[in-house]
Amino acid sequence: MNNVQNINSIQEKIAIVTGGTKGIGKAIVKKLLQQNVKVALTYAHDDECAKSLENELTDFQGQFLIIKSDVTCLADIKSLYETVEQHWEMPVNFLVNNAGVLKQGDFLEIDELEWDWIIETNLKGPFFLSQEFLKRYEHGCIVNISSIGGQIGGNKAPHYASSKAAIIGLTRSLARLGSSKNIRVNAVSPGWIETEIFSQEQLSNLQEEAKQAIPLGRLGQPDEIASSVVFLLSDESSFITGHCLNVNGGMYFG
Repeated sequence: MNNVQNINSIQEKIAIVTGGTKGIGKAIVKKLLQQNVKVALTYAHDDECAKSLENELTDFQGQFLIIKSDVTCLADIKSLYETVEQHWEMPVNFLVNNAGVLKQGDFLEIDELEWDWIIETNLKGPFFLSQEFLKRYEHGCIVNISSIGGQIGGNKAPHYASSKAAIIGLTRSLARLGSSKNIRVNAVSPGWIETEIFSQEQLSNLQEEAKQAIPLGRLGQPDEIASSVVFLLSDESSFITGHCLNVNGGMYFG
């Protein structure tokens, strides 16, 4: 932690990070805390994981708030903002729409319930969280987490790919809508990232495949996505909005 170079423009500000207890979300939370940002992180179901992270973040007591909140529930979204504002008696400066779900399956077998689950979590949630942000604030930054699957398509999870492609369109729309209020909106599109979503067998297979499929020859790390998010939230990116930043080792250039 002592080797972290602080970015002054984001210190002491308030961020909401959805899906912040695992994987990429957890890395984003830690990176922001290291930058002296106060972070409210949400999770939907896994109380044990949330408690484990709370114990892990003991060095940041008073700087974070863990909130059980469903991004698909509009009442939860409004309550989330109210809880954070009341807790720190300050407005929220940053929103990171990271919460998402992925399930692979045969396109011909995907049913309506599964489609709705993916779309509501991955698209409806960011849409209404961002809508509430624009209603409440006159300045700030939003970063949406997309995916390379939303850029090149995904035959193993076409509903997930559809939702992540839509996130890029939402980002561009929000950038136009937010510009008059000095709210910048960007997206980060990760490629293949090494997280606990994969089993050890899957990771081993991916690592071998990455040597051929990814120009840099390896899987990405959650911390590399987190650094990109911090950059887009900071004044280091003050003239960037509506952009989708690819963090994929050269797997896709578009």
